[in-house]
Amino acid sequence: MKRKLKYDDDEVACKKKCLNDSVELNGNGHSESSSTSQLDYDPVHFLRCHSRNNDVADVQTQVWQCAFEPDPYRQYRTTDIVATCGGNSVCFINVKEGEVVGKYYAEDKTEMFYSLAWTTLRNSWMNEGVRANILAVGGAKSTIHLIHHANSVAFLKMTLKKGKKLVINSLLFHPLLANILFCANSEGDIVVLDIGTPLPPDYSPKSSQLYMLSHKSEVISLAFSIETGMLLAACSEGLAGWKVGSKELKKLKNTSDKFELVEFTMPNTKSKAMGEQTTKLVDSVEVLEEGLVATKCALSGNIYIWNIKESLSKGNYNVEPTHVLRWSDTDNYFMYMGYHRSAGLLACGDDKGALWLYNIHDLLRGGEGSEGVEVDPDLILAWPALTDTYIDKKRKLSLDVYDIVVDKVAIHHEGEYIVAVTSNNMVCIWKRTSSPV
Repeated sequence: MKRKLKYDDDEVACKKKCLNDSVELNGNGHSESSSTSQLDYDPVHFLRCHSRNNDVADVQTQVWQCAFEPDPYRQYRTTDIVATCGGNSVCFINVKEGEVVGKYYAEDKTEMFYSLAWTTLRNSWMNEGVRANILAVGGAKSTIHLIHHANSVAFLKMTLKKGKKLVINSLLFHPLLANILFCANSEGDIVVLDIGTPLPPDYSPKSSQLYMLSHKSEVISLAFSIETGMLLAACSEGLAGWKVGSKELKKLKNTSDKFELVEFTMPNTKSKAMGEQTTKLVDSVEVLEEGLVATKCALSGNIYIWNIKESLSKGNYNVEPTHVLRWSDTDNYFMYMGYHRSAGLLACGDDKGALWLYNIHDLLRGGEGSEGVEVDPDLILAWPALTDTYIDKKRKLSLDVYDIVVDKVAIHHEGEYIVAVTSNNMVCIWKRTSSPV
Protein backbone atom coordinates (compact mmCIF):
# COMPACT_ATOMS: atom_id res chain seq x y z
CA MET A 1 0.00 0.00 0.00
CA LYS A 2 1.41 3.37 -0.97
CA ARG A 3 0.99 6.52 1.06
CA LYS A 4 2.30 10.05 0.95
CA LEU A 5 5.23 10.89 3.15
CA LYS A 6 4.41 12.65 6.38
CA TYR A 7 5.67 16.19 6.78
CA ASP A 8 5.55 18.63 9.63
CA ASP A 9 5.31 21.92 7.74
CA ASP A 10 6.45 24.06 10.65
CA GLU A 11 9.47 21.84 11.34
CA VAL A 12 10.57 21.66 7.71
CA ALA A 13 10.13 25.42 7.31
CA CYS A 14 12.30 25.97 10.38
CA LYS A 15 15.00 23.75 8.95
CA LYS A 16 14.95 25.54 5.61
CA LYS A 17 15.00 29.05 7.01
CA CYS A 18 16.53 28.97 10.47
CA LEU A 19 18.82 26.06 11.14
CA ASN A 20 21.96 27.37 9.49
CA ASP A 21 21.58 30.54 11.57
CA SER A 22 21.18 28.52 14.77
CA VAL A 23 24.29 26.42 14.20
CA GLU A 24 26.78 28.97 12.97
CA LEU A 25 30.16 27.96 11.63
CA ASN A 26 32.88 30.11 13.14
CA GLY A 27 35.60 30.12 10.50
CA ASN A 28 36.50 27.23 8.24
CA GLY A 29 37.72 24.81 10.87
CA HIS A 30 41.16 23.29 11.18
CA SER A 31 42.59 20.66 8.86
CA GLU A 32 45.79 18.67 8.79
CA SER A 33 47.09 17.49 5.43
CA SER A 34 50.11 15.64 4.11
CA SER A 35 52.73 17.74 2.39
CA THR A 36 51.68 16.51 -1.08
CA SER A 37 47.90 16.60 -0.63
CA GLN A 38 45.87 18.93 -2.83
CA LEU A 39 42.67 18.26 -0.89
CA ASP A 40 40.88 20.68 1.37
CA TYR A 41 37.29 21.14 2.47
CA ASP A 42 35.27 23.78 4.28
CA PRO A 43 32.23 23.07 6.50
CA VAL A 44 29.27 24.74 4.77
CA HIS A 45 26.04 23.35 6.31
CA PHE A 46 25.57 21.69 9.70
CA LEU A 47 21.94 20.58 10.12
CA ARG A 48 19.96 19.16 13.02
CA CYS A 49 17.06 17.52 11.24
CA HIS A 50 16.32 14.22 13.04
CA SER A 51 15.12 15.67 16.34
CA ARG A 52 12.59 13.86 18.49
CA ASN A 53 9.34 15.76 19.10
CA ASN A 54 10.62 18.70 17.04
CA ASP A 55 13.11 19.59 19.77
CA VAL A 56 15.43 22.10 18.08
CA ALA A 57 18.04 21.52 20.80
CA ASP A 58 17.99 17.69 20.62
CA VAL A 59 21.62 16.52 20.85
CA GLN A 60 20.83 12.92 21.81
CA THR A 61 19.26 11.43 18.68
CA GLN A 62 21.91 9.49 16.82
CA VAL A 63 22.06 9.82 13.03
CA TRP A 64 23.39 6.49 11.83
CA GLN A 65 23.62 6.40 8.06
CA CYS A 66 23.91 8.59 4.98
CA ALA A 67 24.16 7.83 1.27
CA PHE A 68 24.08 9.92 -1.88
CA GLU A 69 21.30 9.23 -4.35
CA PRO A 70 22.67 7.52 -7.48
CA ASP A 71 22.29 9.17 -10.86
CA PRO A 72 19.69 6.93 -12.57
CA TYR A 73 21.19 7.44 -16.03
CA ARG A 74 24.94 7.62 -15.44
CA GLN A 75 26.77 4.82 -13.69
CA TYR A 76 29.10 5.67 -10.79
CA ARG A 77 27.63 9.17 -10.50
CA THR A 78 25.39 10.72 -7.87
CA THR A 79 22.83 13.48 -7.66
CA ASP A 80 23.09 16.34 -5.14
CA ILE A 81 20.59 14.63 -2.81
CA VAL A 82 21.81 12.71 0.22
CA ALA A 83 19.57 10.50 2.36
CA THR A 84 20.14 10.30 6.11
CA CYS A 85 18.44 8.25 8.83
CA GLY A 86 18.27 8.56 12.59
CA GLY A 87 15.61 8.26 15.26
CA ASN A 88 12.33 7.40 13.55
CA SER A 89 12.90 9.62 10.51
CA VAL A 90 14.60 9.71 7.11
CA CYS A 91 15.71 13.02 5.58
CA PHE A 92 16.48 13.93 1.98
CA ILE A 93 18.88 16.86 1.81
CA ASN A 94 20.13 18.98 -1.09
CA VAL A 95 23.81 19.37 -0.24
CA LYS A 96 24.34 22.43 -2.44
CA GLU A 97 21.62 24.40 -0.70
CA GLY A 98 21.91 22.74 2.70
CA GLU A 99 18.14 22.27 2.61
CA VAL A 100 15.91 19.44 3.77
CA VAL A 101 13.77 18.77 0.69
CA GLY A 102 11.86 15.77 2.04
CA LYS A 103 11.30 13.85 5.24
CA TYR A 104 9.70 10.53 6.13
CA TYR A 105 8.55 9.45 9.59
CA ALA A 106 7.85 5.87 10.64
CA GLU A 107 4.32 5.46 11.93
CA ASP A 108 5.78 3.70 14.97
CA LYS A 109 7.32 6.47 17.06
CA THR A 110 9.56 3.95 18.82
CA GLU A 111 11.22 2.92 15.55
CA MET A 112 14.93 3.71 15.25
CA PHE A 113 16.39 3.65 11.74
CA TYR A 114 19.94 2.29 11.55
CA SER A 115 20.42 1.46 7.88
CA LEU A 116 19.55 2.57 4.36
CA ALA A 117 20.41 1.73 0.75
CA TRP A 118 19.54 3.09 -2.71
CA THR A 119 18.70 1.22 -5.89
CA THR A 120 17.62 2.28 -9.38
CA LEU A 121 14.71 0.29 -10.77
CA ARG A 122 13.66 0.33 -14.42
CA ASN A 123 10.93 -1.25 -16.51
CA SER A 124 13.16 -1.56 -19.55
CA TRP A 125 16.86 -1.70 -20.31
CA MET A 126 16.25 0.76 -23.15
CA ASN A 127 17.08 4.41 -22.49
CA GLU A 128 13.44 5.47 -22.82
CA GLY A 129 12.31 3.14 -20.05
CA VAL A 130 10.94 4.41 -16.73
CA ARG A 131 13.58 4.65 -14.01
CA ALA A 132 13.10 5.34 -10.33
CA ASN A 133 15.51 5.66 -7.43
CA ILE A 134 14.11 3.71 -4.49
CA LEU A 135 15.44 3.98 -0.94
CA ALA A 136 15.19 1.07 1.51
CA VAL A 137 15.48 1.81 5.23
CA GLY A 138 15.41 -0.44 8.28
CA GLY A 139 16.21 -0.48 11.96
CA ALA A 140 15.19 -1.59 15.43
CA LYS A 141 11.80 -3.04 14.47
CA SER A 142 13.17 -5.48 11.86
CA THR A 143 10.98 -3.75 9.29
CA ILE A 144 11.90 -2.71 5.75
CA HIS A 145 10.43 0.53 4.38
CA LEU A 146 10.62 1.41 0.67
CA ILE A 147 10.48 5.08 -0.33
CA HIS A 148 10.32 6.83 -3.70
CA HIS A 149 11.56 10.28 -2.75
CA ALA A 150 10.97 11.91 -6.17
CA ASN A 151 7.21 11.35 -5.79
CA SER A 152 7.13 11.66 -1.99
CA VAL A 153 5.68 8.17 -1.67
CA ALA A 154 6.34 5.36 0.79
CA PHE A 155 4.82 2.21 -0.67
CA LEU A 156 5.99 -0.82 1.30
CA LYS A 157 6.48 -1.73 4.93
CA MET A 158 7.52 -5.34 5.52
CA THR A 159 8.52 -6.93 8.82
CA LEU A 160 11.12 -9.66 8.38
CA LYS A 161 10.62 -11.52 11.68
CA LYS A 162 7.56 -10.73 13.72
CA GLY A 163 7.73 -11.13 17.45
CA LYS A 164 11.53 -11.10 17.56
CA LYS A 165 13.68 -8.19 18.64
CA LEU A 166 16.03 -8.15 15.68
CA VAL A 167 17.82 -5.02 14.55
CA ILE A 168 18.50 -4.46 10.85
CA ASN A 169 22.11 -3.28 11.01
CA SER A 170 22.88 -2.98 7.31
CA LEU A 171 21.11 -2.90 3.95
CA LEU A 172 22.67 -3.35 0.53
CA PHE A 173 21.26 -3.77 -2.97
CA HIS A 174 23.02 -6.12 -5.36
CA PRO A 175 24.97 -3.83 -7.74
CA LEU A 176 24.00 -5.89 -10.82
CA LEU A 177 20.51 -7.03 -9.80
CA ALA A 178 18.66 -3.90 -8.71
CA ASN A 179 15.72 -5.81 -7.22
CA ILE A 180 17.83 -7.97 -4.85
CA LEU A 181 18.17 -6.55 -1.33
CA PHE A 182 20.50 -7.94 1.35
CA CYS A 183 19.27 -7.29 4.91
CA ALA A 184 21.74 -8.00 7.72
CA ASN A 185 20.51 -8.29 11.27
CA SER A 186 21.85 -8.41 14.81
CA GLU A 187 21.47 -12.20 15.05
CA GLY A 188 23.97 -12.91 12.29
CA ASP A 189 21.46 -13.53 9.50
CA ILE A 190 21.39 -11.90 6.08
CA VAL A 191 17.97 -12.12 4.48
CA VAL A 192 18.06 -12.01 0.67
CA LEU A 193 14.90 -10.32 -0.65
CA ASP A 194 13.51 -9.86 -4.14
CA ILE A 195 11.50 -6.61 -4.06
CA GLY A 196 10.28 -6.97 -7.65
CA THR A 197 9.99 -3.84 -9.81
CA PRO A 198 7.63 -1.49 -7.97
CA LEU A 199 7.58 1.54 -10.30
CA PRO A 200 5.25 4.55 -10.40
CA PRO A 201 2.44 5.21 -10.66
CA ASP A 202 1.07 1.94 -9.25
CA TYR A 203 3.99 0.78 -7.06
CA SER A 204 3.10 -2.90 -7.00
CA PRO A 205 5.84 -4.54 -4.95
CA LYS A 206 5.98 -8.30 -5.19
CA SER A 207 8.51 -8.91 -2.48
CA SER A 208 9.64 -12.39 -1.54
CA GLN A 209 12.37 -13.90 0.59
CA LEU A 210 14.78 -15.92 -1.53
CA TYR A 211 17.46 -17.13 0.87
CA MET A 212 18.92 -16.77 4.32
CA LEU A 213 22.68 -16.47 4.80
CA SER A 214 23.91 -16.99 8.35
CA HIS A 215 27.02 -16.24 10.37
CA LYS A 216 27.89 -17.19 13.93
CA SER A 217 28.11 -13.54 15.04
CA GLU A 218 26.36 -10.21 14.57
CA VAL A 219 26.62 -8.74 11.06
CA ILE A 220 27.48 -5.05 11.23
CA SER A 221 27.97 -3.86 7.64
CA LEU A 222 27.88 -5.17 4.06
CA ALA A 223 29.74 -4.62 0.80
CA PHE A 224 29.75 -6.34 -2.59
CA SER A 225 32.69 -7.15 -4.86
CA ILE A 226 31.52 -7.23 -8.48
CA GLU A 227 34.87 -8.63 -9.67
CA THR A 228 34.47 -11.76 -7.54
CA GLY A 229 30.70 -11.91 -7.05
CA MET A 230 31.36 -11.97 -3.31
CA LEU A 231 29.08 -10.50 -0.66
CA LEU A 232 31.26 -9.33 2.25
CA ALA A 233 30.03 -8.97 5.82
CA ALA A 234 31.84 -7.16 8.61
CA CYS A 235 30.98 -9.10 11.76
CA SER A 236 31.65 -9.00 15.48
CA GLU A 237 33.77 -12.14 14.99
CA GLY A 238 35.66 -11.18 11.84
CA LEU A 239 35.04 -10.86 8.10
CA ALA A 240 32.80 -13.29 6.20
CA GLY A 241 31.83 -13.73 2.57
CA TRP A 242 29.45 -15.60 0.28
CA LYS A 243 29.64 -15.93 -3.49
CA VAL A 244 26.23 -14.59 -4.55
CA GLY A 245 26.81 -13.23 -8.04
CA SER A 246 23.98 -13.14 -10.56
CA LYS A 247 24.92 -16.61 -11.88
CA GLU A 248 24.86 -18.13 -8.41
CA LEU A 249 21.50 -16.56 -7.60
CA LYS A 250 19.91 -17.96 -10.76
CA LYS A 251 21.53 -21.35 -10.29
CA LEU A 252 20.28 -21.84 -6.74
CA LYS A 253 16.85 -20.30 -7.17
CA ASN A 254 14.04 -22.58 -6.05
CA THR A 255 16.47 -25.15 -4.68
CA SER A 256 17.52 -26.10 -1.17
CA ASP A 257 21.22 -25.62 -1.92
CA LYS A 258 23.14 -23.23 0.29
CA PHE A 259 25.79 -20.66 -0.45
CA GLU A 260 29.22 -21.53 0.84
CA LEU A 261 30.47 -19.40 3.72
CA VAL A 262 34.03 -18.06 3.47
CA GLU A 263 35.78 -16.92 6.66
CA PHE A 264 38.59 -14.47 5.97
CA THR A 265 41.51 -14.37 8.39
CA MET A 266 42.37 -10.83 9.37
CA PRO A 267 45.89 -9.73 10.39
CA ASN A 268 46.69 -10.52 14.02
CA THR A 269 46.05 -7.03 15.31
CA LYS A 270 46.48 -5.78 18.84
CA SER A 271 44.21 -3.16 20.26
CA LYS A 272 45.97 0.19 20.45
CA ALA A 273 43.21 1.41 22.73
CA MET A 274 43.31 -1.60 25.09
CA GLY A 275 46.96 -2.57 25.23
CA GLU A 276 47.88 -6.16 24.34
CA GLN A 277 44.31 -7.36 23.91
CA THR A 278 43.55 -8.59 20.39
CA THR A 279 40.30 -7.82 18.61
CA LYS A 280 38.28 -9.76 16.04
CA LEU A 281 35.53 -7.21 15.55
CA VAL A 282 35.36 -5.83 12.00
CA ASP A 283 32.92 -2.93 11.99
CA SER A 284 33.23 -1.58 8.44
CA VAL A 285 34.06 -2.88 4.98
CA GLU A 286 34.16 -1.09 1.62
CA VAL A 287 34.94 -2.42 -1.85
CA LEU A 288 37.29 -0.06 -3.67
CA GLU A 289 38.58 -0.75 -7.21
CA GLU A 290 40.91 -3.13 -9.04
CA GLY A 291 39.91 -5.97 -6.69
CA LEU A 292 40.84 -4.01 -3.56
CA VAL A 293 38.87 -3.98 -0.32
CA ALA A 294 39.12 -1.67 2.69
CA THR A 295 38.46 -3.29 6.07
CA LYS A 296 38.42 -1.55 9.44
CA CYS A 297 39.13 -3.62 12.55
CA ALA A 298 37.75 -1.99 15.67
CA LEU A 299 40.30 -0.79 18.24
CA SER A 300 43.27 -1.45 15.94
CA GLY A 301 43.75 2.15 14.79
CA ASN A 302 44.17 0.92 11.21
CA ILE A 303 42.28 0.43 7.97
CA TYR A 304 43.58 -2.47 5.87
CA ILE A 305 43.67 -2.36 2.06
CA TRP A 306 43.92 -5.82 0.51
CA ASN A 307 43.26 -7.69 -2.73
CA ILE A 308 40.27 -10.01 -2.50
CA LYS A 309 41.02 -11.76 -5.82
CA GLU A 310 44.45 -12.78 -4.58
CA SER A 311 43.06 -13.98 -1.26
CA LEU A 312 40.44 -16.14 -2.97
CA SER A 313 42.88 -17.51 -5.54
CA LYS A 314 45.28 -18.72 -2.82
CA GLY A 315 42.48 -20.61 -1.12
CA ASN A 316 43.62 -19.80 2.41
CA TYR A 317 41.44 -16.67 2.66
CA ASN A 318 44.14 -14.76 4.49
CA VAL A 319 43.90 -10.98 4.37
CA GLU A 320 47.36 -9.75 3.40
CA PRO A 321 47.33 -5.95 3.40
CA THR A 322 49.00 -4.08 0.56
CA HIS A 323 48.56 -0.85 2.51
CA VAL A 324 47.80 -0.08 6.13
CA LEU A 325 46.04 3.26 6.53
CA ARG A 326 46.72 5.00 9.80
CA TRP A 327 43.49 5.93 11.57
CA SER A 328 42.31 6.97 15.04
CA ASP A 329 43.32 5.16 18.26
CA THR A 330 39.73 5.46 19.52
CA ASP A 331 38.13 2.79 21.71
CA ASN A 332 34.70 3.46 20.15
CA TYR A 333 33.09 1.09 17.65
CA PHE A 334 30.76 1.38 14.67
CA MET A 335 32.22 4.31 12.74
CA TYR A 336 31.53 3.34 9.16
CA MET A 337 33.77 4.25 6.25
CA GLY A 338 32.56 5.89 3.04
CA TYR A 339 33.95 5.58 -0.47
CA HIS A 340 33.11 6.60 -4.02
CA ARG A 341 35.13 5.11 -6.85
CA SER A 342 34.67 8.08 -9.21
CA ALA A 343 35.99 10.51 -6.61
CA GLY A 344 38.68 8.03 -5.54
CA LEU A 345 38.29 9.08 -1.92
CA LEU A 346 37.95 6.89 1.17
CA ALA A 347 36.86 8.59 4.38
CA CYS A 348 36.15 7.61 7.97
CA GLY A 349 35.21 9.71 10.96
CA ASP A 350 36.36 9.33 14.55
CA ASP A 351 34.93 10.08 18.00
CA LYS A 352 36.17 13.68 18.02
CA GLY A 353 34.02 14.77 15.08
CA ALA A 354 37.01 14.66 12.69
CA LEU A 355 37.08 13.13 9.20
CA TRP A 356 40.11 11.17 7.96
CA LEU A 357 40.48 11.27 4.18
CA TYR A 358 42.58 9.01 1.95
CA ASN A 359 43.11 9.55 -1.78
CA ILE A 360 42.89 5.99 -3.11
CA HIS A 361 43.53 7.06 -6.73
CA ASP A 362 46.85 8.62 -5.70
CA LEU A 363 47.65 5.58 -3.58
CA LEU A 364 47.25 3.24 -6.54
CA ARG A 365 49.12 5.53 -8.93
CA GLY A 366 51.98 5.65 -6.45
CA GLY A 367 52.73 2.00 -7.12
CA GLU A 368 54.14 1.31 -3.66
CA GLY A 369 55.03 -2.35 -4.02
CA SER A 370 56.03 -3.47 -0.54
CA GLU A 371 53.28 -5.27 1.32
CA GLY A 372 51.75 -3.65 4.36
CA VAL A 373 53.20 -0.21 3.70
CA GLU A 374 51.85 2.28 6.25
CA VAL A 375 50.06 5.33 4.86
CA ASP A 376 49.08 8.53 6.65
CA PRO A 377 45.77 10.23 5.83
CA ASP A 378 45.91 12.81 3.06
CA LEU A 379 43.73 15.12 5.11
CA ILE A 380 42.14 15.27 8.57
CA LEU A 381 39.18 17.65 8.87
CA ALA A 382 38.74 18.66 12.49
CA TRP A 383 35.36 19.42 14.04
CA PRO A 384 34.76 23.15 13.45
CA ALA A 385 33.85 25.77 16.02
CA LEU A 386 30.06 26.10 16.19
CA THR A 387 27.67 28.56 17.76
CA ASP A 388 24.32 26.95 18.55
CA THR A 389 21.73 29.44 19.77
CA TYR A 390 19.09 26.75 20.43
CA ILE A 391 21.37 24.92 22.84
CA ASP A 392 22.38 28.21 24.43
CA LYS A 393 18.74 29.17 24.97
CA LYS A 394 17.97 25.84 26.65
CA ARG A 395 21.21 26.05 28.65
CA LYS A 396 22.45 22.72 27.42
CA LEU A 397 26.11 21.79 27.36
CA SER A 398 28.11 22.60 24.25
CA LEU A 399 28.22 19.99 21.47
CA ASP A 400 31.93 19.30 21.94
CA VAL A 401 31.73 18.59 25.67
CA TYR A 402 31.08 14.90 24.97
CA ASP A 403 32.43 12.58 22.30
CA ILE A 404 31.23 13.45 18.81
CA VAL A 405 31.11 10.08 17.08
CA VAL A 406 30.97 10.29 13.28
CA ASP A 407 28.78 7.28 12.50
CA LYS A 408 29.01 7.34 8.68
CA VAL A 409 30.54 9.31 5.81
CA ALA A 410 29.23 9.62 2.24
CA ILE A 411 31.10 11.10 -0.73
CA HIS A 412 29.76 12.88 -3.82
CA HIS A 413 30.89 11.28 -7.11
CA GLU A 414 33.10 14.27 -7.96
CA GLY A 415 34.39 14.54 -4.42
CA GLU A 416 32.92 18.04 -4.30
CA TYR A 417 30.88 17.32 -1.18
CA ILE A 418 31.42 15.06 1.82
CA VAL A 419 28.57 14.35 4.23
CA ALA A 420 29.04 13.02 7.75
CA VAL A 421 26.38 12.08 10.31
CA THR A 422 27.01 12.05 14.02
CA SER A 423 25.96 10.75 17.40
CA ASN A 424 24.83 14.22 18.49
CA ASN A 425 22.11 14.62 15.85
CA MET A 426 24.08 16.49 13.21
CA VAL A 427 24.28 16.16 9.45
CA CYS A 428 27.56 17.80 8.44
CA ILE A 429 28.16 18.94 4.86
CA TRP A 430 31.69 19.81 3.75
CA LYS A 431 32.55 21.36 0.38
CA ARG A 432 35.85 21.02 -1.47
CA THR A 433 37.85 24.21 -1.75
CA SER A 434 40.60 22.86 -4.00
CA SER A 435 40.60 20.71 -7.11
CA PRO A 436 42.17 17.24 -7.11
CA VAL A 437 45.28 16.75 -9.18
